[in-house]
Amino acid sequence: MEKKRLTAVKAKIRQITNGKYMPQEGFNPNYVLAKNGVRLSRVRLLATVVDKFVAESGKFASITLDDGTDTIRAKIFNALSLLETVNTGDIVYTIGRVKEYQGEIYIMPEVIMQCQDPNIVTLFELEIRQQMDEWKRKREIVLEHKAQVSDLAELKRFLRERFGIDEEEVEGIMASSENEEEDVEEKNNKQKVLELMVTLDAGQGCDYTDLIAQSGISEEDVDSVVNELLEEGVCFEPKPGKIKKL
Repeated sequence: MEKKRLTAVKAKIRQITNGKYMPQEGFNPNYVLAKNGVRLSRVRLLATVVDKFVAESGKFASITLDDGTDTIRAKIFNALSLLETVNTGDIVYTIGRVKEYQGEIYIMPEVIMQCQDPNIVTLFELEIRQQMDEWKRKREIVLEHKAQVSDLAELKRFLRERFGIDEEEVEGIMASSENEEEDVEEKNNKQKVLELMVTLDAGQGCDYTDLIAQSGISEEDVDSVVNELLEEGVCFEPKPGKIKKL
């Protein structure tokens, strides 16, 4: 079966870095699920090169791209000719695949071109804005109709026939909506644990077992929240089994 080449989606860097990386099985391409539900697997970026690195071995190089929303690295292995004419300070048009390694989301570029026409920058921003508006419209339609059908398969069929919305777009929007609900629940859990941590602290810290018993949250979720708070430096362990807010 002939392999279909993915369309490169125009994107802002923050959409990529603020999204959730979704590794896939088999030949299905990995992608980042952006907050608004867009699947970003192959992207087009327009950004300024703020750093360039070339390894002495000549087998690896990278540039750091900044488009005003965030930064991301483009990594090149072996085919370093892509960067021969690229220097720090250049505005470049980059097409590449979104990858992830050891928690870092980066771009594996296929094309890097210098952009010297300011009109291209303006046009790119306008196209991004139009794209965002169109996706917002689709997202509103999907979320408006999701409760009116029996299941996801029926929803995808209805939206494809009635509004011409692609099935993968529906899946992305639904997945991002579920992620939003999980984020809200996680935020609420964190707030509840913090408040209880203070309420149950008699001076030497809050007893961990009391925190679990009175929070109404599963031990696994409490443990996850506490670990996150410890990493953020919001609380500390004065002694084993005790948690105290700073």
